[in-house]
Amino acid sequence: MGHAEEQSAAELPRLTVTDRAAERIRGFRQRQGHPDAWVSVTPAGLVGERLSFTFSIVESGGLKDDEILVRGQDDIDFVAPKLISRHLIGAKVDADPLTGALELETSYNPDADPLAQAVQELLDREINPAVASHGGYIGLLDVADGVAYVQMGGGCQGCGLAEVTLSQGVRTTILERFPELHDVVDTTDHAQGANPYYQASKK
Repeated sequence: MGHAEEQSAAELPRLTVTDRAAERIRGFRQRQGHPDAWVSVTPAGLVGERLSFTFSIVESGGLKDDEILVRGQDDIDFVAPKLISRHLIGAKVDADPLTGALELETSYNPDADPLAQAVQELLDREINPAVASHGGYIGLLDVADGVAYVQMGGGCQGCGLAEVTLSQGVRTTILERFPELHDVVDTTDHAQGANPYYQASKK
């Protein structure tokens, strides 16, 4: 029995889906021939200092150990990495009236967590001024179980040196300053940089 079957609909955490977004999701699933598909939500990186998310449809029933299922409307469920569950639960999904693009308005506020707030303040005061010289920004996604999860945006995302920058500077600084943390994890997908620091040459 899979995780999805073990979790009854009544027990599922919830988020709000506007009618406009629900109509968009149902229409897309029908066109793709998967009317019962789940909607997958993943972090897509930082736009400025704001975390953005991408949406896609995935086959229902295949929940992995590191994923969580969240109920939207009766026929619309969302699946996401457990890492971002605090961003998803209680959030609102809407669709842009012009483009139809889905948008997630999260209710999670890292400032409510004193440790998360302190880590973000360290990033803003000491680390981001240097990163900004490359057009980038490093934001805190979450702090959980002694691990700080960060996202890189702007020039950092897609940068071939981003991993080196994180491991040699940012990670060391955070761990030295906060002994209660034992790791810093970069959740950015640098291969999918929206604004890669190194652009592929055009032929």
